[in-house]
Amino acid sequence: MMKPHIIKTIMMNIWMTRKTKSAFLQKYSKPMMINDVNMKKFLFIVALLVQQIDVLAVTVERTVNLNVYYPEYTKIDLICGQMPKAAQKDVEFCCEAAFTGELLNEFKHSNIADNHICNGEMMKGYRCKANTGGFVWGKGKWKFMRKADYPTEANGWNMGFFQLLIIKDSAVRPIGTKMKNNRTIYRALCEKNGKLCIIESKKMMTYEFFVKCLSAYKVSYALYLDMGRGWNYAWYRDKYGVVKEVFSESKLAPSYKYITNWITFYK
Repeated sequence: MMKPHIIKTIMMNIWMTRKTKSAFLQKYSKPMMINDVNMKKFLFIVALLVQQIDVLAVTVERTVNLNVYYPEYTKIDLICGQMPKAAQKDVEFCCEAAFTGELLNEFKHSNIADNHICNGEMMKGYRCKANTGGFVWGKGKWKFMRKADYPTEANGWNMGFFQLLIIKDSAVRPIGTKMKNNRTIYRALCEKNGKLCIIESKKMMTYEFFVKCLSAYKVSYALYLDMGRGWNYAWYRDKYGVVKEVFSESKLAPSYKYITNWITFYK
């Protein structure tokens, strides 16, 4: 597929003077007769390409208390060991997903809470009692589930991980008394109206209030995503291809280097 800047350059050339238009036709269309009808067809195709490129981006919706990110994607994976780089042009959105056990200088899959699926392969993690649910994605389909229903093998799923299940089938799951009044910035992987989205609190709030905000936003599913001073960092790419950092100050936290895994959406 042509890059956006190439398409826009072609369109600018077409819409300039008639002399420029004729030169363009002579250069690119010698083998065939091009008239105004064919030119309109060409412009229509170019417009569709531009529209398609614009669609494959992250749309951000904001409420009073929440930031909501809707990636348009073709693939999701759980990347482990090193966070995707902004230089990877096919990455749209990435943020921390499963819990990390210990603050280790070297990466180990066994330091990720419970078993997880990376690039279609099931990896063994440490047992985590706090996890109550999970998420899997593969071939355009996904599933939120209780922990007991999580697959024991990849079985065609491209990625997956365990976490705290917040909302299932539009019903709020029981909130533990230990977490209820914890104040921090929260983030969750959610489904709303048949679309996946990542929702985070705009500022520090209690966990109970965050859950109420998710319920008020009417998500049908919500799975907790790991957060903390070093874990809050995320980034996404807007429709112009510009990288936008989220909570960039988290990169300065000493714990930032210990992050182990990221849910990653690809164009």
